[in-house]
Amino acid sequence: MPNERQETLKEKLRELMDQLLSPSEVELDDIKKEIWEDLSALYYKYEAEDQKRAFREVMYEITDRINKGKWDSVYKRIYRQEQKSKTY
Repeated sequence: MPNERQETLKEKLRELMDQLLSPSEVELDDIKKEIWEDLSALYYKYEAEDQKRAFREVMYEITDRINKGKWDSVYKRIYRQEQKSKTY
């Protein structure tokens, strides 16, 4: 029969494992920062005002679909574009 000390140790190990295995808020923030950096690089990749406008319109279209609960349509379009680029 385990004693109180063993139970305490087991509980601490469980807590440690939960912390190690579950995603932390810091990691999420780091990922979000990377995404903003990628978007910034993409936006400034384009030099002409028409290109920048097209970028903004695509971002608006994505935002509009997500706000309407249509993330799946955004994902499918991104996925199709990725598949097209792999075939060439």
